[in-house]
Amino acid sequence: MVAPHTRNDLTIYDRHGDGWWRADDGAFRSLRAVNTFRLDWLLRHLPRPVLGMRVVDLGCGGGLLAVPLAERGARLIGLDLSRPSLRAAHARAPTGVDFACADVLRVPLADAVADLVLLADVVEHVPQWPRAVAQAARLLRPGGVLYVNTINRTRRARYLAVHLAEGLGLVPRGTHDPALFVRPRELCAIADMAGLRCHRIEGEAPRLFTTLRRRAIHLRPSRSLAVAYAALFVKNPA
Repeated sequence: MVAPHTRNDLTIYDRHGDGWWRADDGAFRSLRAVNTFRLDWLLRHLPRPVLGMRVVDLGCGGGLLAVPLAERGARLIGLDLSRPSLRAAHARAPTGVDFACADVLRVPLADAVADLVLLADVVEHVPQWPRAVAQAARLLRPGGVLYVNTINRTRRARYLAVHLAEGLGLVPRGTHDPALFVRPRELCAIADMAGLRCHRIEGEAPRLFTTLRRRAIHLRPSRSLAVAYAALFVKNPA
């Protein structure tokens, strides 16, 4: 049994793995809501339509982004270490989508196989996250795009994402370790070292009244990166 105070408790995704898509499941209610916002953002800001894109979703979980992208015509493979989450993703996905149990730090795919790589809600859970960014860059063809969303390492983010969200039961206790949050300049520096240039970066902030009323985190765009942010990086030509 994992202690209640454990931070970055990755067993959450095994223990609640059958609940990713269930409307009555509280563990992933907030993730379902924020991924609706993030899917819309991603589709609006990708340089080209997702139809026909080769997509690799690193840390895909139950497929909250992978499944709707596949439904829009992406050729997709999702990788995650949580087998219960992968079963949930596979059960929901259209025919032809591949899912595999794999570590985002050691991805068993060839170089330059993807037009788009996703690191959604991942880097703040991986202490060695620069290696995950390097793996994503390796997978991208020249001109391909990396999508990252994560949480900034600030007092405001710590209060909202940990104390408020976990205290109110909007996410399971132990979901986040604020020491693992990533500042935008850190992410951009590592991406640059991996041969990726920042194409777009925008802030995310909670819609507080909607969040409290619906008992699930809902997001809005923000000019500030102080809480959370999404970024698109483009791989430089060879």
